[in-house]
Amino acid sequence: MSYYQGKRVLITGAGSGIGALMAEQLGRRGAEVIVTARRRKPAEDVARRVQAAGGRGHARLLDVSDLDSIAPFRDQLHAEIGEIDILVNNAGVVFGGEFEQVALSEHLNTLQINTLGLIAMSHAFMDDLRNAPQGHLVNIASASAYIGLPFGSTYAASKWAVLGFSESLRLELKERAINNVSVTTVCPSYISTGMFDGVRNPILSPMLTPEKVVKSILRGVKHRQALVVEPPLVRGIDLLKGALPGPIWDEVAKRSGISTSMRHWQGK
Repeated sequence: MSYYQGKRVLITGAGSGIGALMAEQLGRRGAEVIVTARRRKPAEDVARRVQAAGGRGHARLLDVSDLDSIAPFRDQLHAEIGEIDILVNNAGVVFGGEFEQVALSEHLNTLQINTLGLIAMSHAFMDDLRNAPQGHLVNIASASAYIGLPFGSTYAASKWAVLGFSESLRLELKERAINNVSVTTVCPSYISTGMFDGVRNPILSPMLTPEKVVKSILRGVKHRQALVVEPPLVRGIDLLKGALPGPIWDEVAKRSGISTSMRHWQGK
């Protein structure tokens, strides 16, 4: 029997990209998936794909940037479907460009969705996860949670915050002996979903496929891993950055393409 058989999974931002693919793959594994998106049709299309794959799919409208809507959404979900076992905080946006040339509203929207919405969702559904035999919180961060990202400063800031929040909460749950709830933070490099069109990948870090990332996430959740990092060499960035003097690291980041990768971002 699949690890995910019969588990109820809520995925934010699942109308496209890795959220949609994860929903479908969970359906293949017998899960019940609640697909949320800001638009109805994408959510319904993905829910149908979940059903066609053999799972149970539900489509719901949810905009995690509207923090006041999250608790009423949870209450309605409980009334209509029930409590969840797994929460995947996948909703996210990215804006690239020279810092002061990007509208302030876009900087703030990045933080609102990527960080505050994620924290609000985690808070709203923590009791669900605690009530589940095997509750799991999955937070999608980024490889940029480890480094500075010129031309994507607010995106990187939002993901640094996600990594710090997730790791702190994981350790807190451990200290409180809440052993049935796991926290997995996902830190991938650039993924070919359209969000990062125009970026130039750093050396030794090819554009990831959604299929590879989703496979790693599902495996990591199954094995209760604290971190899922793709590609694995990203794990070494923090050590290298800490070991080198600042000016030398800056030059390494430039020459390897890390600090220039977002310069030509044209994503959506």
